[in-house]
Amino acid sequence: MTPFDLTLGNTQIFIRISTAIIIGGMIGYERGCNNRPAGFRTHILVCLGAAIVSLIQEQLRVNIIKLAIDNPNLGENFKSDLGRLGAQVISGIGFLGAGTIMKERGTIEGLTTAASLWATGCIGLGIGWGFYTLSVTSGIAVIIVLVTLKKLEVSLINNKRTVKLEVVFTEENNYGENILMIYELLKRSNLKAKIKDIKKDSEENKARYILIMPKQLNPIDLISEIAKSPFVKQVTHL
Repeated sequence: MTPFDLTLGNTQIFIRISTAIIIGGMIGYERGCNNRPAGFRTHILVCLGAAIVSLIQEQLRVNIIKLAIDNPNLGENFKSDLGRLGAQVISGIGFLGAGTIMKERGTIEGLTTAASLWATGCIGLGIGWGFYTLSVTSGIAVIIVLVTLKKLEVSLINNKRTVKLEVVFTEENNYGENILMIYELLKRSNLKAKIKDIKKDSEENKARYILIMPKQLNPIDLISEIAKSPFVKQVTHL
């Protein structure tokens, strides 16, 4: 169908809806296999819903053109914003994606799934408009990013973890010396843990540490190393 065709046939509708289901399902299958909050059916519905909106707007465009042709005197009064409905779809998917983002123990999870939902909705809009090459290529690109680049992210980027510890000090040293000695201890140890943040509580003679350490290392080893220090009374993993 060319941009100047004045028909939107049943075959075109069937092809676009089927394409939306297939591409949305492929992306959703990858998310579902990784036990994400938005999986197979959710991505299909997002892609399909976006495609339906595009189909509706395409049909509205066709109807307006036909009406303008049949009524030349009224043609100047007909206006159509071709991107209005699509913009609302993208905004709506943003709220849906927010529901897949979870915050637990100081970490945020679900951002990739939220992004895949948003990308799937954009692809659905393209399918509804009949941009098959763009949509199929984009769908394949999204799957490649989700599957292939995940290994690269784990090995090179996302190979560290955040550990929260509460350290209660003895009263042998003053509070400032205890804080400094923990810093020196981590600097000398082979655990490769770095201090990201410290919340001090001098009245209770304790401090809460947010540490960054390699994922392959066990936090228990870090706790044991700190607990050996004579100026440490107790170490708790938060």
